[in-house]
Amino acid sequence: MPIPQQFGRGDKMGRGPYEKSGLIRETSLHPNKTKVEKFEIPLYIEEQKDGKLLRNPIAYDFVIDVELWYLPYGKKDDPDNSIMWKKYTKQISLAKGGK
Repeated sequence: MPIPQQFGRGDKMGRGPYEKSGLIRETSLHPNKTKVEKFEIPLYIEEQKDGKLLRNPIAYDFVIDVELWYLPYGKKDDPDNSIMWKKYTKQISLAKGGK
């Protein structure tokens, strides 16, 4: 199937209707269905030193906060608009010295 150039956004028609109403990523939450999302968080800074790539950790201890919000319209800061469904907090530690 051809890749849509407009990705379903805007009022501009591409070479055909398949470009206007192309496949769009599914981001909704369906009832009674588990949704899995993966996020990569870089925990290091890449540096070049003597022609070698070094990855130095930003820190060794982190606190990760994840919040799942219901936002039907507007902004999260609007009163009576947003509802926080879940909040997860996890503390992780990286081993020092690469072990």
